[in-house]
Amino acid sequence: MALKLFVDNDVILKLAQYGLLHRLLELFSAPTGTTDIFVLDSARYKLLPKRNPLELCKTESAAAQITAFLDSATKLTPEAIDLELVEVLNAAPGIDPGEALLFAGAANSEEGRVLTGDKRALLGLAEQDLEQISPLLNNKVITLEALIQGFVQLDHHTTQHCIRTNPRVDKALTNVFGVSLAAAEESIHAGLASYVGHVRKALGPILSSGPPFD
Repeated sequence: MALKLFVDNDVILKLAQYGLLHRLLELFSAPTGTTDIFVLDSARYKLLPKRNPLELCKTESAAAQITAFLDSATKLTPEAIDLELVEVLNAAPGIDPGEALLFAGAANSEEGRVLTGDKRALLGLAEQDLEQISPLLNNKVITLEALIQGFVQLDHHTTQHCIRTNPRVDKALTNVFGVSLAAAEESIHAGLASYVGHVRKALGPILSSGPPFD
C-alpha cells in the first residue's frame, strides 16, 4: 500500500522558498516504495497566482520547485473523502475547508499523513473531541518543524544554510537556526524539539512520532 502525503499550501510554499521542497520525499520511506502526493485543488492558483506567479514565493527557483511538485501531485477532491468528518473538522475555529479536507483525507487512509504548517488548524484540531478524532489520525499529523527536524537529520549544514539565507520565510525557524550567528547544532535540536513538543502536548498521539517518518 502506497504512503499518501496530504500536503498543505504553507508547507509547499515554505519548503520551496528554502529550496528544500524537491527533497521532501527523501524524508519518507513508503511500505511499498511508492508515495502518492495529494494537494488542494486550489494550490496552484493560490501559490502561483496568474497575475504574478512570484507574488508569494518571491523567486523563480521557488516557483519552479512549486510547479514541479504540483505537477507530480494529485488534486484532492471531496468525492474521495468522508464528508461527515470534513463537516466535523470544518466546524472547529481555525480549521478552514482546505485543511479539513487534508485531515479527512489522511483519516480515510491507513497510510495517510498530513503535512501542515498551519498553526491555527493545529489549534483547531486540538479543540476537537480527541476521543473521536485520535483513532482516525493517530500518528498521522506532521508539522513543518518536524519536517525541518528530518532535513536536519538528512543534512544539517545544508538545512541550516537554507534557513539562515532566507530569514523572512519563518521567523521562528530563523531564530532557531541563528540570526546574526549560526546556532550550535545542539541548540537547533533543542529549539525544534521545543516547538514540536509544544504541539504534542495539545495533540498527543495524533502528532507523528517522527522523524524518521514512514
